[in-house]
Amino acid sequence: MGMYRLNKEEVLAEMDVAEMTLRNLIENHGFPHPRKAGPQKLFWLVSEIVTWLESCPKAWGGDAADAGATTG
Repeated sequence: MGMYRLNKEEVLAEMDVAEMTLRNLIENHGFPHPRKAGPQKLFWLVSEIVTWLESCPKAWGGDAADAGATTG
């Protein structure tokens, strides 16, 4: 099928977060909701997680074009 997916344990490990933090990210920070593959089987699409991660703000700096800008 070609779509990569992760189960909950894999998402927790890859994101290096606890389950409660994952729930908070989903409920309050736009992290993708899991999808259902059956009554008790949840999974996340890697592409959706990557898109979310790319939308997160940068911790330091901004665009490289702004690096040489001066004020005043």
